[in-house]
Amino acid sequence: MNSQRERLIYVSLAEVSLIVTMLFSMQPMHELSYPWQEMVSRSVFATICVLGVIAGVAPNWCFFDTRSERRTGGRVAGHHPDCGHFDGHIIHIGSRLFCAGCSGLVIGAILAFLGLLSGFYPLEAKVGLWIGGFLVGLGLAQHYIDFGSSWIHLLLNVFLVFGAWIMFEAIQLMSLSLLVSIYFLAVIVFWIYARIRISQCTHVGVCKECHDDCSIRFE
Repeated sequence: MNSQRERLIYVSLAEVSLIVTMLFSMQPMHELSYPWQEMVSRSVFATICVLGVIAGVAPNWCFFDTRSERRTGGRVAGHHPDCGHFDGHIIHIGSRLFCAGCSGLVIGAILAFLGLLSGFYPLEAKVGLWIGGFLVGLGLAQHYIDFGSSWIHLLLNVFLVFGAWIMFEAIQLMSLSLLVSIYFLAVIVFWIYARIRISQCTHVGVCKECHDDCSIRFE
């Protein structure tokens, strides 16, 4: 499948699932609620945050890095080919280079985890649901709205994870049913997967359109 078409499909599915989540969460569904469900939901969300940090710090350990085999002469910058075509994906901090997307996911996951531990949440439930949904929507569409800026790219990835935490806390305040909690945690995992696939498709698309004789390519 064409990488641009595949990217559009994943973005569309992710955004539709976000809209469904918003509508689903606003329904008065309090049946099948249990005293222990919030504790379990928070534990699962915390686990997702921790795994997200691990995936962002070491994407190759999680099989999210799709570069072809390195050959002599190839170099990487922020785990992207150092060819100049991925400058919008790389941030410079001092003399070091980092992947903007992975860094944003790690920062977002850390902020979400700290928010989870602190118990601080100043928003009214429905307001939080809408704000979180807006941030997640921006994060899912990041490759269409980052204007080629690595720092905007980083910020949109922070929005994706931090927005998911804002939505999660709003849903907990609403005391909705166990089914809603299970659905929301599952859709968070799908958003992360979709974001990874969208990013991979973007990388592959860049390499397919490039005719340089590069020793490191996304395929």
